[in-house]
Amino acid sequence: MYPEETITTGAKGKREARVLISSGKDFVIYGYREVDSDKKLDKYSILLRHSDGRVEHLFIVPMGKGRELIVKHTFEKEKRAIYDEERKKVFEF
Repeated sequence: MYPEETITTGAKGKREARVLISSGKDFVIYGYREVDSDKKLDKYSILLRHSDGRVEHLFIVPMGKGRELIVKHTFEKEKRAIYDEERKKVFEF
């Protein structure tokens, strides 16, 4: 159902697909779906492209009681493949 390049392995070892929520010139927001059940997961990621080319990855996980944990990671050359369900195609950011 989801292209292989969009699939990652979650913390619990389950296969998850990166699925587009929103995008713009210098940002992408994507969520995760379990590949086996197609269940939408509560966690999501934000990618921000800085003017010098660096990409900052903010991984957001719900913690309960309306709180969320944000894990920040910066990388330079690594690309993320994300599936756009509306257009039925993969793009990289």
